[in-house]
Amino acid sequence: MSGNEPSADMTKRVLIGYGTRYGTTEEVVSEMAKTIQQSGAVVDTVNLKKAKPPAPIHDYDLVVIGSGIAAGKWTGEPLKFLDGNLSELAGKQVALFVVCGSAGSPEACVEAQAQYLDAIAAKYPSLSITSTGLFGGVFDLSKYSFPVRAIVKSILKKQLKSDEVPQRIDYRDWDKIRQWSAQLLGGSGN
Repeated sequence: MSGNEPSADMTKRVLIGYGTRYGTTEEVVSEMAKTIQQSGAVVDTVNLKKAKPPAPIHDYDLVVIGSGIAAGKWTGEPLKFLDGNLSELAGKQVALFVVCGSAGSPEACVEAQAQYLDAIAAKYPSLSITSTGLFGGVFDLSKYSFPVRAIVKSILKKQLKSDEVPQRIDYRDWDKIRQWSAQLLGGSGN
Protein backbone atom coordinates (compact mmCIF):
# COMPACT_ATOMS: atom_id res chain seq x y z
CA MET A 1 0.00 0.00 0.00
CA SER A 2 1.39 3.41 -0.95
CA GLY A 3 1.09 6.43 1.31
CA ASN A 4 -1.75 7.86 -0.82
CA GLU A 5 -4.15 4.96 -0.36
CA PRO A 6 -6.54 5.03 2.58
CA SER A 7 -6.20 2.17 5.03
CA ALA A 8 -9.15 -0.18 5.29
CA ASP A 9 -10.26 1.33 8.59
CA MET A 10 -10.20 4.88 7.16
CA THR A 11 -12.20 4.17 4.00
CA LYS A 12 -15.63 5.76 4.15
CA ARG A 13 -18.62 3.68 3.17
CA VAL A 14 -21.65 5.34 1.61
CA LEU A 15 -25.13 4.03 0.87
CA ILE A 16 -27.26 5.74 -1.76
CA GLY A 17 -30.83 4.43 -1.58
CA TYR A 18 -33.35 5.79 -4.04
CA GLY A 19 -36.68 5.48 -5.76
CA THR A 20 -37.28 6.10 -9.45
CA ARG A 21 -40.23 5.83 -11.77
CA TYR A 22 -38.76 6.38 -15.24
CA GLY A 23 -35.00 5.90 -14.68
CA THR A 24 -33.87 9.52 -14.44
CA THR A 25 -33.08 9.29 -10.73
CA GLU A 26 -31.10 6.10 -11.32
CA GLU A 27 -28.91 7.94 -13.85
CA VAL A 28 -28.34 10.74 -11.32
CA VAL A 29 -27.45 8.20 -8.62
CA SER A 30 -24.92 6.57 -10.94
CA GLU A 31 -23.15 9.92 -11.38
CA MET A 32 -23.31 10.60 -7.63
CA ALA A 33 -21.72 7.24 -6.88
CA LYS A 34 -18.96 7.79 -9.44
CA THR A 35 -18.20 11.22 -7.96
CA ILE A 36 -18.14 9.96 -4.36
CA GLN A 37 -15.95 6.99 -5.32
CA GLN A 38 -13.35 9.45 -6.66
CA SER A 39 -12.77 10.49 -3.03
CA GLY A 40 -11.79 6.91 -2.22
CA ALA A 41 -15.09 5.94 -0.60
CA VAL A 42 -16.87 2.66 -1.15
CA VAL A 43 -20.38 3.34 -2.47
CA ASP A 44 -23.35 0.98 -2.54
CA THR A 45 -26.38 2.06 -4.57
CA VAL A 46 -29.76 0.41 -4.21
CA ASN A 47 -33.09 0.97 -5.90
CA LEU A 48 -35.22 0.54 -2.79
CA LYS A 49 -38.16 -0.75 -4.83
CA LYS A 50 -36.09 -3.70 -6.03
CA ALA A 51 -33.70 -4.53 -3.19
CA LYS A 52 -32.43 -3.86 0.30
CA PRO A 53 -29.01 -2.40 1.11
CA PRO A 54 -26.22 -4.99 0.78
CA ALA A 55 -24.84 -4.23 4.25
CA PRO A 56 -26.35 -3.33 7.62
CA ILE A 57 -26.95 0.39 8.03
CA HIS A 58 -24.45 0.62 10.88
CA ASP A 59 -21.69 -0.25 8.36
CA TYR A 60 -22.22 3.06 6.50
CA ASP A 61 -20.64 6.39 7.40
CA LEU A 62 -23.13 8.29 5.25
CA VAL A 63 -26.62 7.36 4.06
CA VAL A 64 -28.01 9.29 1.09
CA ILE A 65 -31.71 8.84 0.37
CA GLY A 66 -33.53 10.28 -2.61
CA SER A 67 -36.36 10.05 -5.04
CA GLY A 68 -37.74 11.22 -8.28
CA ILE A 69 -40.77 13.46 -7.91
CA ALA A 70 -43.94 12.81 -9.88
CA ALA A 71 -47.34 14.39 -9.24
CA GLY A 72 -45.74 16.29 -6.36
CA LYS A 73 -44.68 13.18 -4.45
CA TRP A 74 -41.65 11.09 -3.57
CA THR A 75 -41.74 7.45 -4.61
CA GLY A 76 -42.92 5.39 -1.66
CA GLU A 77 -39.91 3.15 -1.06
CA PRO A 78 -37.37 5.75 0.14
CA LEU A 79 -39.85 7.10 2.70
CA LYS A 80 -40.68 3.56 3.86
CA PHE A 81 -36.93 2.97 4.21
CA LEU A 82 -36.57 6.07 6.39
CA ASP A 83 -39.64 5.14 8.46
CA GLY A 84 -38.46 1.56 8.93
CA ASN A 85 -34.88 2.42 9.88
CA LEU A 86 -35.14 5.48 12.12
CA SER A 87 -33.29 3.95 15.05
CA GLU A 88 -30.45 2.65 12.83
CA LEU A 89 -30.17 6.01 11.06
CA ALA A 90 -30.14 8.06 14.26
CA GLY A 91 -26.61 9.31 14.81
CA LYS A 92 -25.64 8.64 11.17
CA GLN A 93 -24.94 11.36 8.66
CA VAL A 94 -27.95 11.42 6.36
CA ALA A 95 -28.41 13.42 3.16
CA LEU A 96 -31.60 13.77 1.12
CA PHE A 97 -32.05 14.58 -2.55
CA VAL A 98 -34.79 14.77 -5.13
CA VAL A 99 -34.84 14.84 -8.90
CA CYS A 100 -37.76 16.85 -10.22
CA GLY A 101 -38.90 19.00 -13.10
CA SER A 102 -39.53 21.94 -10.76
CA ALA A 103 -35.79 22.21 -10.20
CA GLY A 104 -35.43 23.03 -13.89
CA SER A 105 -37.36 26.25 -13.30
CA PRO A 106 -35.43 28.76 -11.15
CA GLU A 107 -38.62 30.42 -9.93
CA ALA A 108 -40.00 27.06 -8.73
CA CYS A 109 -36.84 25.96 -6.87
CA VAL A 110 -37.66 27.66 -3.56
CA GLU A 111 -41.07 26.00 -3.41
CA ALA A 112 -39.63 22.64 -4.50
CA GLN A 113 -36.92 22.84 -1.80
CA ALA A 114 -39.55 23.56 0.86
CA GLN A 115 -42.06 20.95 -0.33
CA TYR A 116 -39.82 18.04 -1.32
CA LEU A 117 -36.80 18.38 0.98
CA ASP A 118 -37.39 20.68 3.95
CA ALA A 119 -40.81 19.14 4.70
CA ILE A 120 -39.38 15.62 4.52
CA ALA A 121 -36.42 16.55 6.74
CA ALA A 122 -38.86 18.09 9.27
CA LYS A 123 -40.80 14.81 9.31
CA TYR A 124 -37.68 13.08 10.71
CA PRO A 125 -36.39 15.30 13.56
CA SER A 126 -34.39 12.43 15.06
CA LEU A 127 -32.17 12.25 11.97
CA SER A 128 -29.04 14.29 11.39
CA ILE A 129 -29.79 15.62 7.88
CA THR A 130 -26.43 17.07 6.87
CA SER A 131 -27.30 18.12 3.32
CA THR A 132 -30.13 18.29 0.79
CA GLY A 133 -29.84 18.28 -2.98
CA LEU A 134 -32.46 19.53 -5.43
CA PHE A 135 -31.78 18.50 -9.02
CA GLY A 136 -33.57 19.01 -12.30
CA GLY A 137 -35.13 16.01 -13.92
CA VAL A 138 -36.16 14.81 -17.34
CA PHE A 139 -39.52 15.04 -19.02
CA ASP A 140 -39.69 12.31 -21.66
CA LEU A 141 -43.19 12.20 -23.07
CA SER A 142 -42.52 8.87 -24.79
CA LYS A 143 -42.26 7.15 -21.39
CA TYR A 144 -45.63 8.27 -20.00
CA SER A 145 -49.07 6.74 -20.35
CA PHE A 146 -51.57 8.82 -22.33
CA PRO A 147 -53.21 10.48 -19.26
CA VAL A 148 -49.83 11.29 -17.66
CA ARG A 149 -48.49 12.58 -20.98
CA ALA A 150 -51.48 14.94 -21.27
CA ILE A 151 -50.98 16.29 -17.75
CA VAL A 152 -47.22 16.73 -18.19
CA LYS A 153 -47.73 18.44 -21.56
CA SER A 154 -50.18 20.88 -19.98
CA ILE A 155 -47.71 21.69 -17.18
CA LEU A 156 -44.85 22.13 -19.65
CA LYS A 157 -46.89 24.44 -21.89
CA LYS A 158 -47.40 26.76 -18.92
CA GLN A 159 -43.78 26.46 -17.79
CA LEU A 160 -42.37 27.05 -21.29
CA LYS A 161 -45.07 29.62 -22.18
CA SER A 162 -45.46 27.85 -25.51
CA ASP A 163 -47.90 25.52 -27.22
CA GLU A 164 -44.94 23.63 -28.66
CA VAL A 165 -43.56 21.06 -26.22
CA PRO A 166 -40.48 19.01 -27.13
CA GLN A 167 -40.72 15.23 -26.81
CA ARG A 168 -37.88 15.28 -24.25
CA ILE A 169 -36.57 18.01 -21.93
CA ASP A 170 -33.55 17.33 -19.73
CA TYR A 171 -33.12 19.80 -16.86
CA ARG A 172 -30.28 17.93 -15.14
CA ASP A 173 -27.23 20.02 -14.26
CA TRP A 174 -24.48 17.41 -14.07
CA ASP A 175 -21.93 19.86 -12.61
CA LYS A 176 -24.33 20.71 -9.78
CA ILE A 177 -24.95 17.01 -9.13
CA ARG A 178 -21.20 16.27 -9.05
CA GLN A 179 -20.45 19.27 -6.83
CA TRP A 180 -23.12 18.31 -4.28
CA SER A 181 -22.02 14.68 -4.29
CA ALA A 182 -18.37 15.58 -3.78
CA GLN A 183 -19.08 17.85 -0.83
CA LEU A 184 -20.98 15.10 1.02
CA LEU A 185 -17.68 13.67 2.27
CA GLY A 186 -15.82 16.97 2.25
CA GLY A 187 -14.29 16.63 -1.24
CA SER A 188 -14.52 18.96 -4.21
CA GLY A 189 -16.54 18.53 -7.38
CA ASN A 190 -15.12 17.91 -10.85
